[in-house]
Amino acid sequence: MIKKLQAVAVDDNPEFLSLLLQLCKESPLVEVVHSYTDPTEFLRQAPNLEFDLCLLDIQMPVMDGTTLAQVLDCKPVIFISGIDHKFRDALNISPIDIVPKPVMKDRLYKSFRKAHDLLIEKKEFELFNVAESSKKVKVRLADILLVSTDEIDPRNKQVWLKGGEKYTLMNCKIERLVANSPLLVQVNKSQAVSLEAVKEVEFDLLTLNGVAADDGRPKQVTLGTVYRAKFKERMLYSK
Repeated sequence: MIKKLQAVAVDDNPEFLSLLLQLCKESPLVEVVHSYTDPTEFLRQAPNLEFDLCLLDIQMPVMDGTTLAQVLDCKPVIFISGIDHKFRDALNISPIDIVPKPVMKDRLYKSFRKAHDLLIEKKEFELFNVAESSKKVKVRLADILLVSTDEIDPRNKQVWLKGGEKYTLMNCKIERLVANSPLLVQVNKSQAVSLEAVKEVEFDLLTLNGVAADDGRPKQVTLGTVYRAKFKERMLYSK
């Protein structure tokens, strides 16, 4: 039996929300467990809700969908909207997809399949946009040794791969990479490392294998206090 994604749907238009709920009810991949016409009410209740995915309208009064997604931070999002000029802002949130209104059933279900593949089946590879380039790169998630937030544009992430390759990936969240890789663990606010890359742990300093600093020595990263317990737990179970 296919495991369904548990979703929250938020749209200020009750008629469209009703249509969306009906389409989701017919889907074998997504089940709406909570729905709201008021985004602020959803935000108030969100800490007490369990869900995998957000289905958000972009243009809403009081709080638009992009702002709501930013507040929710690492929760995966599919935007559903008829406001074309808002799509660019939405892309900066790195959503799973943006489905235009009026919604076509096949297009919506294609988006659900993409979300299901990413969140349930957890594909071995992902396709990313490379900064300052028109090309895309296919990355094997298990090959990522280090993820570091770009200093110039924090929306982008620098990744070091096995074999020495390095890319700057556009509009990429550390939390999303960690959630979809069996080896990555976040070690501070701006970095995540592969458990396979950890060569040595000395107090709160991690020395990495396969990633060189500018001076050619093995790169070192700091283990943040709030990430210490999770890191030690992951290291223990990886042995």
